[in-house]
Amino acid sequence: LHNYSSHSQEPFIAINCAAIPETLLESSLFGTVKGAFTGAVDNPGLFEQAGKGTLFLDEINSMSPALQAKLLRVLQEKYVRRLGGKTDIPIYCRVISSINVDPWECISRGELRKDLFYRIAVISLYVPPLRERKDDIDILIDYFLKKFQKIYGRRSIKISPEMRIFLMKYQWPGNVRELEHVIESAITMLGEDKIIKTDHLPQYLKIKLSQQEQGILDITTREPGTLSHILAEVESQAIKEALRKYQGNITKAAAALGISRQNMQYRMRKLGIKGQKA
Repeated sequence: LHNYSSHSQEPFIAINCAAIPETLLESSLFGTVKGAFTGAVDNPGLFEQAGKGTLFLDEINSMSPALQAKLLRVLQEKYVRRLGGKTDIPIYCRVISSINVDPWECISRGELRKDLFYRIAVISLYVPPLRERKDDIDILIDYFLKKFQKIYGRRSIKISPEMRIFLMKYQWPGNVRELEHVIESAITMLGEDKIIKTDHLPQYLKIKLSQQEQGILDITTREPGTLSHILAEVESQAIKEALRKYQGNITKAAAALGISRQNMQYRMRKLGIKGQKA
């Protein structure tokens, strides 16, 4: 959005609101004046530093309600006052924000102010989770391969068919960041090899792969039948195992399986599985 805008030559500044303590986040955004607190110096905040460019606020729902109220005022009034200052400083930057969960869930849990949401949601873009856009996985795999080969000085690395199939079928609860980590981890574990195999998966994914293979083996050897029957048994076993692990809590079990609670409830009804808690 920034690079293709008319302000692409202006600064682009990004900050992860969840990664910075509350007190530091406020001073980082709004700036400080000398003497505002012990060790404080005259320092412009990110709103000022962004100039006429773009300020990207990642995981904005991690801010406290009090800080969200201050942010709302800045966005409405289009000026900022440094901590300890007495002067209002006009701001000209465009603000882009993101959250990694449904905004209405955040609002219902009190994590996001409704008035702030209305102010920042002038234009809203929904990016589906990676599991819902499987066509992107192949593209991202090749992109991350090129990226990390360049970083680690490797060449001509390929991915085995078995590894690619696993990456395509995995639900990716951590989305693109998790896929990126898996590719980087595999390249660092390659040694002199040129082909990434399932042996190069992180340990937690090796366990998942082993469980999947064992589950399918148990079902196909115990109850041979049509493909649809086998898939239904695999799905039923996965749901029952997740429910057992989370003591029947449908919400937690659904999250572990990488699907929504509504999707989970639909599948449970279809398969005749009963849960204890919503």
